[in-house]
Amino acid sequence: MKRRRASALYILLIVITILFILGVSLVQMVGMGTGQVKKFGKNTLAHYLAEAGIHLAIQKMEKTFDSPLVKGGGPKPAPGSGGPGSPSGVPELAASRDPMELNQELLDLLDIDRAREWARTFDFGNAVVKGSKIRVTAELFGIQKNEFSTYIDRVEVVPQSLEQYREKAGDEEGGTAAPSPLGGWSGRLKLTSVAECDGTRSVIEVIKGIKVVDCTPPASDHTLFIHSSKTEYLKEGKFILSNLTLPDVIQDLLFDLGNKINEMLRLQLSDTKAQSLDNISKINDMLTNKLDEGKMSDALKLVYELAQHANDEKIKDTVDNIILSLNPRDWGRVRTNGVLHVYLPFFAADDIINYFADTSIFGHQRPEIGYLYNDNRLHDPYLSVYTHFEGYVYKNYRRLNPLILGPTKEPQVVPPQRYTINTRMNYVKRYPEREAVKNLKRLIDHGQKYAHVVYKEKKKLFGTPQQPLDLSGITYATEDLTIAGPYQGRGLIVTDKNIIIAGDLTQMNSHDMLGLVSLQGQITLKQSHTKIQAGLYAFDCIVGSKSQSVDIVGNLACETLNREKMPRYFTCRFDPDLKNHMTDNVVGTISRRDISYRELPAGQETREAEEK
Repeated sequence: MKRRRASALYILLIVITILFILGVSLVQMVGMGTGQVKKFGKNTLAHYLAEAGIHLAIQKMEKTFDSPLVKGGGPKPAPGSGGPGSPSGVPELAASRDPMELNQELLDLLDIDRAREWARTFDFGNAVVKGSKIRVTAELFGIQKNEFSTYIDRVEVVPQSLEQYREKAGDEEGGTAAPSPLGGWSGRLKLTSVAECDGTRSVIEVIKGIKVVDCTPPASDHTLFIHSSKTEYLKEGKFILSNLTLPDVIQDLLFDLGNKINEMLRLQLSDTKAQSLDNISKINDMLTNKLDEGKMSDALKLVYELAQHANDEKIKDTVDNIILSLNPRDWGRVRTNGVLHVYLPFFAADDIINYFADTSIFGHQRPEIGYLYNDNRLHDPYLSVYTHFEGYVYKNYRRLNPLILGPTKEPQVVPPQRYTINTRMNYVKRYPEREAVKNLKRLIDHGQKYAHVVYKEKKKLFGTPQQPLDLSGITYATEDLTIAGPYQGRGLIVTDKNIIIAGDLTQMNSHDMLGLVSLQGQITLKQSHTKIQAGLYAFDCIVGSKSQSVDIVGNLACETLNREKMPRYFTCRFDPDLKNHMTDNVVGTISRRDISYRELPAGQETREAEEK
């Protein structure tokens, strides 16, 4: 019995010892695991803080590229000066100018020589996690010149230090040094991010591609550019070009004029200034319809009555103020390398307001009567003499004797005449070096090589207000591309084939800019009415049906116009932001994919820096 008890006690002691050993081991294992988890957590946190530093540094560089090269510097109108009531009609300038502030950070990235020496260190401190430290060193290397550079427009007011980058006028190029380009380079961006948090350190090195290119669309100085030497015709339908969003002074003028006409004709015109142009169009349509109905005498009586009653000194006195309130150097020109015949509607589209403002047309001149079903205009009302035409642009219209001079006769077809006094008929012969569509050849030869994104198959791009298309830089497609929706950024979309616009294409912000380029195809519209905010180039122009309409804020360039294949209703208002005044359209793009990515042991980045 005693022997059994002793054996049981012995076994119990062994079991207790084993359990004690297991318990101690378990405690040690749990402690080691907890320590490892804590250490892993700190390492992970430091790692992602280092990655966050990479993204923060890229965002900072992108913000620099999006900022203006020069801030301020423009003249300020003195309060109350330059309005319609100004004695001289000339806007006075304030005694002081905004000081011109040069963006040195941006200039260091745009100038290729400065970029080769560029390096920066960014400290983000507590930007991500409180108590953490993130330091990112950014360096550029392997920089090579590309064809997408630009210059500052020669009419811009800039600090003296930027004169070397200014585009030279043709008569200055002989004895002066060539200007230095801005943008137009490609290279590598090395980012080394060091993050410290809770005594743990992580180092990440990333190398990405970077391209700094000028995204100015083709023919950025022109509202319309027809490159071929063919003869084109603008006949039936609506084809209207414009340079302006109506300034207040013009809108007030048209509104007052519309009110006076409404008193006589009672057409129930709109009583809002925003509808001033629609009112004038409605009056024109009414008169045209009377001609269409065979009531030519009634139409001419109306014109005579308008000329008698709508004559107003305010209309004439306001003209100078209208011109002074505009910025003609930002206006788009019209170019054809061939011949363009424009068939005009009722009232010569050159200057519709003159018919209401000048009573002399019935005493000394013959009124011009255009062709029915045509609504063509290549400029803004009353500003035809301020629009420049390059090439052989002719107006076609018919003429009637004024009613007071005798019985009405059949309209007499008048031989084609120049469109305005500013039509330079032999422009291409005088300046053969300017025959090509500006900025197009570099896209043909080098667009795909320096594109930010390249699509090798058919692609569809659709944006929404919540997630607009990000189109910064050059996007290149070798096949058809479909696009629609809001977009943001400044960029070019270039295709070898066709572009299909499936819906409205509009900018999210006023500084956004887009060019659409179809090198060998056409731009096809899918909606019945489409609004486009972009510069357009298409080899075979825009294609649509007779029931379709398109409103463009931008420009249009093409090899051949092919008006009979276009939408019947076409309007285009020139967007001066297409022009590259002061490197506005130079875009820096950093590749989304990494060329290389590696984690460095702590301290290695210091040793590598010392070795350099």
